[in-house]
Amino acid sequence: MITPIEKELRNRVSKERIIEMEKYGRIKVYDKVSTFLKDDKQTAFSLINHTLAIVDDDIDRNSNEERIDRAITLLNKGFTNERISLRESWEEYIFKLGEILSKLQKNGFIYAENIFHEVVNYWKIEKKNINRKEKILTSSDLDKLNLEIGRSVGMQFLYILCSELNVKSMKLVASNYGFAVKLADNLSDLEEDLRKGFINISKENIKKYKIKLTNSHKRNLFPYIEGESKRVKEYYKKGDEISESILKHSPSSREGLLFFKEIVYSWLKQLTEIYNL
Repeated sequence: MITPIEKELRNRVSKERIIEMEKYGRIKVYDKVSTFLKDDKQTAFSLINHTLAIVDDDIDRNSNEERIDRAITLLNKGFTNERISLRESWEEYIFKLGEILSKLQKNGFIYAENIFHEVVNYWKIEKKNINRKEKILTSSDLDKLNLEIGRSVGMQFLYILCSELNVKSMKLVASNYGFAVKLADNLSDLEEDLRKGFINISKENIKKYKIKLTNSHKRNLFPYIEGESKRVKEYYKKGDEISESILKHSPSSREGLLFFKEIVYSWLKQLTEIYNL
């Protein structure tokens, strides 16, 4: 049975996100996670998972850095138990996340502050992402940005799902799976992102595949999508090898890590179904 906060947040995210989550199996995993986690950890996971998505959707619509600054302020005020007037409905969830993380820290959860800093780090990376709108990045710069985003989200999830692991092990898992997920997500949303001015194709690949950004129909992009999807699958495979190696030394993390793998693999399912790969 899902928790009230999980149900409430699902009602607040966009219909498009809900349809996508249901279609590719993420809702089923989130339901299982709601049973796996308990009390404040359960609440923290729901808030991280859905509230950040709500803020992301708002930022995508407006490309507004002030929203990010506001979100960081609200999270900090909640974490330090300071009062602040809330202006919009989404703000209460960010403030609540700060409060929950503060409560977890007081109750001895060693990764509560890590999660707080990682969420802030994620929003700072998102600022860089907004500022590269309409720019064509080199392969190394684009990969660096995608790795930063993917690893940050991965770490937020792993801190809660696999708190028995050490940070070094989490970073290895988050870096490979997180990068794979971000690449898969970029490919899935390629046409839409290009229309919005976010060019998730490197300068080198534009040249290699002779891509004309003014004619960004899926048919014209498919050779690139097919080639890039092979790289995505390589990172998923590498993530599998790393997670299996880690589980040999930390078997107590198996259930949480398997939930994490189910979540990240839903993006590979999404990619392969969209393009019939």
